[in-house]
Amino acid sequence: MCPKFHTDNVACRLVTSYSGPGTQWLPHHCVDRSKLGAGSRGLSDADSGLYPAASDINTLQTHHVALLKGENWEGNEGAGLVHRSPAVAPGQQRLLLTLDFL
Repeated sequence: MCPKFHTDNVACRLVTSYSGPGTQWLPHHCVDRSKLGAGSRGLSDADSGLYPAASDINTLQTHHVALLKGENWEGNEGAGLVHRSPAVAPGQQRLLLTLDFL
């Protein structure tokens, strides 16, 4: 699980949740990329200024399939989809399938 928003260093990743909550993602226009990784200065995603409001977070539905463009997609450097694994409630399980395109 990747609980903080990030991009992937792959060309493309297929993601689907078979049970539990789906992957969360942010639209490009809502992201301050300077706040990713070390730019968050140790603050949570919500407190770092990475995105303006919690309402900007989108969530894939269970059984939906997404292709997430990563940083290594030709011409997409610096524009990979910003996403994270959602919090899972105590006692809840999540079954996730990811496939990376090489």
